[in-house]
Amino acid sequence: MAVEVFNPETGKIEKEDVCQEKFLEFLYGNPIGSLLLWSVFKRKFFSALTGLWANLPISRKSAVKFIKDHSIKISDFTKKPEEFKNFNDFFTREIKPEVRPLSKGANDISFPADARNLAFENISKSDTFFAKNQKFNLESFLKDRELAARFENGSMLISRLCPLDYHRFHHLVSGRLVARREIGGFLYSVNPIALSKNLNYLNENKRVLNLIELENGKMCAVVQIGATNVGSIMNFDKVGDKVLRGNTMGMFKFGGSCIVSIFEEGAAKFDETLIKLSKEPIEYLSKANSKSGELI
Repeated sequence: MAVEVFNPETGKIEKEDVCQEKFLEFLYGNPIGSLLLWSVFKRKFFSALTGLWANLPISRKSAVKFIKDHSIKISDFTKKPEEFKNFNDFFTREIKPEVRPLSKGANDISFPADARNLAFENISKSDTFFAKNQKFNLESFLKDRELAARFENGSMLISRLCPLDYHRFHHLVSGRLVARREIGGFLYSVNPIALSKNLNYLNENKRVLNLIELENGKMCAVVQIGATNVGSIMNFDKVGDKVLRGNTMGMFKFGGSCIVSIFEEGAAKFDETLIKLSKEPIEYLSKANSKSGELI
């Protein structure tokens, strides 16, 4: 399966460099692979073991090789490649603030991460989530009937990070963090190769639900989702804190991952090109802090 993304810098649709693409296709499209997925790869112990390796000094050489093999832009880093202590130190790297400038509009909504994005004007009416005719179950995702009712007919941004990306994420809006809740689960891949087979992996994965109250009283839910080899989701703000758009919200440790941002009905309007591509669905390549839409 070819994974295509739209690159706004070139104005072209490009094929994504998917890490271990053939292995993902085997796990999520082959009966034997499905057995391995169920017994090993979705389990926390597998990602925990990978995480242990990524924290060892011996993994530093793999980080340097990974940077070189994938031509990751070293000039964005605040450290030199040889200064990383281990693979996770590289993976959770900081980058220079000036390379991810914040869009200037007073009502702007930012992209929360370097990611591939899909946006939907009305969650309840959309059926183009990574594959045609896949319905998104908001109540199962949020694990809260009342909260799901509040966000019914709201708009949503799905931001998918791959292992090549900068894995710190930023606030996409300003407001007050009023609640946070961890939701336990497995660690399936969030790559379209997997999600095109079963969108419910988003509902089954480990995730952290954050609720941000906007200045106009509307609510935004920011849900950080773990995935295969991502057993750790770290948030820097505490409940009750005032948060500012563009500030670093937290980070994922080693692996691919995903952020789902949901706005109440009538609170947000996303970029028209982003909405149009999402209906295909073709993901929109973003850099953290660039504009994704506007608050209404």
